[in-house]
Amino acid sequence: MNRDSSRSSVRLNPALLCLTLLVLALLPAETAAAQDGQWFAEFFANQTLSGSPVLTRFDDTVSHDWGAGSPGSGVPADSFSARWTRTEWFEGGTFRFYARADDGFRLWVGDLLVVDEWYDQQGGWVTRDLYLGQGTYPMRAEYYEHDGAALVQLSWERITGGQGWQAEYFDNRDLSGAPAVSRTDAAIDFSWGYDAPAEEIPPDRFSVRWTHTLGFTPGVYRFLTSTDDGVRLWVDGQLLVDAWYNQELPNTHWGDITLGEGFHQVKVEYFEEGGEAHAHVWWQLLSTAAAEPEPAGWRGEYYDNRYLTGGPALVRDDSEINFDWGTAPPASWMPDDNFSVRWTRQIVLNPGNYRFSVRSDDGVRIWLDDALIIDKWEVMNNELHYVDGIYLSGSHGFKIEYFERNGDAGIHFWVGPASTPSEPSGSMARGPWQAEYYDGTDLAGTPLLVREDAEIDFDWRFGSPHPVVPAERFSVRWTATLDFPGGRYQFATHTDDGVRLYLDGRLVIENWWPMRGYQYAAVDLPAGPHTLVMEYYERTEAAQAQLSWTWLGDSPGAATPN
Repeated sequence: MNRDSSRSSVRLNPALLCLTLLVLALLPAETAAAQDGQWFAEFFANQTLSGSPVLTRFDDTVSHDWGAGSPGSGVPADSFSARWTRTEWFEGGTFRFYARADDGFRLWVGDLLVVDEWYDQQGGWVTRDLYLGQGTYPMRAEYYEHDGAALVQLSWERITGGQGWQAEYFDNRDLSGAPAVSRTDAAIDFSWGYDAPAEEIPPDRFSVRWTHTLGFTPGVYRFLTSTDDGVRLWVDGQLLVDAWYNQELPNTHWGDITLGEGFHQVKVEYFEEGGEAHAHVWWQLLSTAAAEPEPAGWRGEYYDNRYLTGGPALVRDDSEINFDWGTAPPASWMPDDNFSVRWTRQIVLNPGNYRFSVRSDDGVRIWLDDALIIDKWEVMNNELHYVDGIYLSGSHGFKIEYFERNGDAGIHFWVGPASTPSEPSGSMARGPWQAEYYDGTDLAGTPLLVREDAEIDFDWRFGSPHPVVPAERFSVRWTATLDFPGGRYQFATHTDDGVRLYLDGRLVIENWWPMRGYQYAAVDLPAGPHTLVMEYYERTEAAQAQLSWTWLGDSPGAATPN
């Protein structure tokens, strides 16, 4: 049978052909033409997104100002609605979403309702901050137009730092009109007194609206306010506090709510009539969803700001304070920068002298029985601090506060026996050290000089290590295998400029850039020989290189009392 006769033998059922064409005509023609980064848009001839869309298409952005017109053929100029959907890849971090609409607008990212402004409005901007782990998320935006002008806009950006309250300050006490000031507040914790919150706001008869999307572990929460004057507070649209009248401090109002795991929206409205102005909002976890066991270890309260203010975004028990979060947040709903933590615990100690050590990036404060024993509430780069020789016996209360500004985040606290003169310690790390001196700052090529250095303790100032080595733009590698008693050690370098320190092939200190100052690493070592390699480079002007170590005590895993 030839090809032509085969083709002529095919017969089509006319009814089936008509049905197929009808189905194809009803399908969105654009679906096959979707491009990465486009929104699939559906427009409805009603305000409720109900029934079948009268228009479908792909939009590059959700950014439309139709004025008094229509979005397209078949869509009325008033009383219509629209839905946009897409899938978006996000790098891990905190993102700020911007939205404005005339009238209602809602936005979901994943399963989270990020923006919920489903009411008639006149196109005022709202912003929401949200931490997202790296990955792909489905997004859905919904909009309705009642009458008059039609407008909808949506955008987002990755921001540096943590979340905060989106604050709108009005120059009247009724939250009316456009806000005179819009900004991000780390917490609602203000005592303005007779002053104004900002230059554009009067000291009396002003109002504020704060909104925030926060993550919570499951449980019953109490939200509390203390204000002068009026305040209202909603959680997920439920009014928990309604004290919208003139009042003076002291006063406290509260409302309780059961929250599930994940994100919830909190809105606070406030007005100031006259006299002093104060606004304080916080919350407490009353009970978890399950029966609460006794705290196991440290009770940790995690805040989504640097100042331990407001209420905690996360409350949990931590078996130890030994965290290296890097650039990630402590929990998925928290910011990766600008957060803080407060840990509390009772520890029973056998009679003896103790050393309390902490390594932190960034600030840390430690209280022992209400006495502040370490106060380093400042930006730090993984620094070690300790107090030594405190005699204790029995049960004692500890409180540790920590904040992270930006970059890497980590904190490690441990308790060990106090140092005594018989314990191994030292200032300079004795060698001999095999030293290789290079021309240039990158340890490349053949060394200009190879020698033994008894210790790494050099302050060449503006001179040279040796006549064959230049006074500037040189580098050195020192190598030694040394015996160490078992325990925990602090290694410290003091250099001008860059330094790297390796211990048994593991990089423990890295500041390979122009600098002057100390760097530290605390390391647990088993007894025996260990190989150290210190690399150093001098760029210009003064040259200095020092390495020292100190025995801190037994390894923290064995030394921390239960």
